[in-house]
Amino acid sequence: MEESLEILSMEQSSNTKEEEVEIFHSRTSLIEWTKDKGKQHGIIIVIKRSDSGESRKARIKFACERSGSYRQQMKTIEGKKRKIDRRTSTKKCGCPFLLSAQKLATADDWTLTVVCGFHNHSIAKHLEGHSFAGRLTLEETKILVDMSKCNIMPREILAVIKEKNKCNVSTIRTIYNARQKHRIREKAGRSQMQQLMRKLSEHNYIEWHRYEKDTNTVRDIFWAHPFGVDLLHIFPHVLVMDCTYKTNRYRLPLLEIVGVTSTEYTFSIAFVFLNSEQEDNYTWALDRLKTMMGIDFLPNVIVTDRELALINAIEKVFPAAKHLLCRYHISNNVLTKCRKKFESKEKWDNFLSDWNILTLSSSESEYNKRLKALEENYGRYSQAIDYVKDVWLNKYKEKFVSAWTNLVMHFGTTTTNRVESAHAKLKRYLRSSQGNFETSWSTIHNLLELQHTEIKASFEKSLTTVQHNFKPTLFKELRGFISRCALDKVFQESKRGDWVGFDIHACGCVIRRTHGLPCAHEINEYQLEGRAIPLACINSYWRKLDLVKSTKNEANEISCDAEIELFLRRFQEVDIPTKLHLQRKLRELAEPSTTFLVEPEVKMNTRGRPPSKFDHSTRQDPSAFEYVSAKYDKSFISSNLNTKNKDVRQNTSQHSQSYLKSLPCELKPYIRFVKDVESDGNCGFRAIADLMGMGEDSWMQVRKDLKSELVSHRNDYNLLYGCPDRVDELLHILSYFKSYPSFKYWMTMPDMGHIIASRYNIVLVHLSIQQCLTFFPLRSNPLPAILHKIITIGFVNNNHFIEVFMQHNSPIPPVATNWVRYLYSCAEGWQTPYEVRMRVFRDLVGKEVATQETINLDTP
Repeated sequence: MEESLEILSMEQSSNTKEEEVEIFHSRTSLIEWTKDKGKQHGIIIVIKRSDSGESRKARIKFACERSGSYRQQMKTIEGKKRKIDRRTSTKKCGCPFLLSAQKLATADDWTLTVVCGFHNHSIAKHLEGHSFAGRLTLEETKILVDMSKCNIMPREILAVIKEKNKCNVSTIRTIYNARQKHRIREKAGRSQMQQLMRKLSEHNYIEWHRYEKDTNTVRDIFWAHPFGVDLLHIFPHVLVMDCTYKTNRYRLPLLEIVGVTSTEYTFSIAFVFLNSEQEDNYTWALDRLKTMMGIDFLPNVIVTDRELALINAIEKVFPAAKHLLCRYHISNNVLTKCRKKFESKEKWDNFLSDWNILTLSSSESEYNKRLKALEENYGRYSQAIDYVKDVWLNKYKEKFVSAWTNLVMHFGTTTTNRVESAHAKLKRYLRSSQGNFETSWSTIHNLLELQHTEIKASFEKSLTTVQHNFKPTLFKELRGFISRCALDKVFQESKRGDWVGFDIHACGCVIRRTHGLPCAHEINEYQLEGRAIPLACINSYWRKLDLVKSTKNEANEISCDAEIELFLRRFQEVDIPTKLHLQRKLRELAEPSTTFLVEPEVKMNTRGRPPSKFDHSTRQDPSAFEYVSAKYDKSFISSNLNTKNKDVRQNTSQHSQSYLKSLPCELKPYIRFVKDVESDGNCGFRAIADLMGMGEDSWMQVRKDLKSELVSHRNDYNLLYGCPDRVDELLHILSYFKSYPSFKYWMTMPDMGHIIASRYNIVLVHLSIQQCLTFFPLRSNPLPAILHKIITIGFVNNNHFIEVFMQHNSPIPPVATNWVRYLYSCAEGWQTPYEVRMRVFRDLVGKEVATQETINLDTP
């Protein structure tokens, strides 16, 4: 079918040779006008032929994109040309449409005439999918390049381009092709390793590598950002290091080394791709790190997990550094090895709680006492006891138990959480585990640039912003001279001083030893003398709020004359092959982009049936403890729910509805069921005992435990309750061990909530129609969220406590006010995993129930 198309603003007849002529004043305007007119009419016009005009007048032939015919590609095989057998397609249909443009003799003027104005195909209704119509303009290409450098995904780039140009008809394939074209142009024929070395050199990275001499294949490669090196020289005190996986197509482990600034920001020091996780590889990487640090900036503390090869390398390279093990990884290993030894979840939870309390022992005598109690309480689980003693305590207790780690100046870094967080952030940026060294570097570089901006901002914020908490004269010499997080720790310690007084033994002086900050009794002495806390008593670590090194080498003091002389001397003494090798190495040093390094072989999984779709995810494979936890938790829930549902039907069938009426109605959708306990005056203690896995008949043990907690930390509770008389009243209540006590010996809430949470190291949720609160431990370090034990009790009918079982991730009440006021600094962070759930609770229930804590509100 032939159709006529008038695409020019002129009248033209196909049976006459005279056409109207329009003049264009530049070649660019001619081409743009012609193509735009074609698009307006659903036709894609392309340049078919162009003559620059060296021997004759310059001219251009325009044609339809469907003009001409497909030419089969050929290749020569054994001296004969054969067609390439592949799936191909063509849009060519021999369209006769043709325009002719010719340059005039005057200036840069052009004329355009219609040679043939007919098409042998229908006009396109949509231009999307037409490759010529979807080509990016120069401005759009610049946008693509800039956004690609920032690691923006192609679909987002396309959305931005279409937002800027409503007439754009590019597809996602256009973006992918343009990005690849830019990469090829940028490489300019260089190999992937040559491009990597060029970029490292351009941005002044410190780089080392090892390679196979026979094949020049990279084995290990180490790089560090110059800004990260500066931070390392300023904050060399604590290093955290760990390997992560699934970051590159070669399946090489990535060792990431991070440090901590005075504003408690994590900064990346070095990235090392290792050929394997052997002691030799770790030793090489740490040797490079030590060389980069220099003799004056060696670390005091290094934190890792129990990677034996890495531990051995640390002892060899940094023998003077104190090595600490991550408590989180230890807890996961204990879960993996010991969970299957316990027949019930309650027994396991009790063991794990006691184990965590043991690791938090504040003195060696307390440690020995708790270890003995652990052995006595769980003697029947000898395999679990033997594991924690033989594998962890006997060999490594000095590396993770508080009694020993509190003697080390670690500035609060006792786990590898910082480097694990850095891994997670890096993988969010990488998006795929199939990148090479060069693409990995680009992603890491962008990440580091943002990280360094945040660190600089944190320095300025500490120097210029003063919180209202720190306005008292006690802090006047510290404001603007130490980091805000250090000021906050001093402020929390000053609140502790209200009950510590001048007693060094009651103070413990932990923060002085671990953070280099004044402890409670020191602050009290300054207050007694009527003077502010002196800046000199703050460790220099917290006073560093700039990027000026304490010592540095001036550029004019560094010279390589001696090294060059040694090189020349050796060069003259060796044979010709060695001279060529040395010459090549010297050229690589002077111009890294000339390297002969070869990237490692891409590793594919050759075992088993190939997957239908390759996994490019950077998400780590589940750890052993996650398999164990999922297995036992699932079996517990399936069996326990059946038995508990029977109990619930029997025990609460008559009272469940009345109990639910005594709880906030907005929470009913989130309550799975409630369980009643015997109403004998000990119901509150019975509910706690049953929820802790001891059975409700162990209510006497709960009373004893809470009394022991109150006596052991009486000074803390004197401060919390406001007067010693209230503590005496609670001791009187808890000292009653007979059945059917009178109302004056019943559990009182919310004041006993602090004692329960602190004694059992749990999260306690208290629900009632009058008030709902959440209680956290006052003195213990926060456990990983996965290890938190949450129990919920309800106060119903104004005289009875019951057990409440909530749905997973249900809203929880706000934290008790007195916990916020009187917690130890080490306990900060318990509430962090629950902040979103608390906000949902406030929005759901309202402020009239989520009110501040008032002592002795719910008294049966």
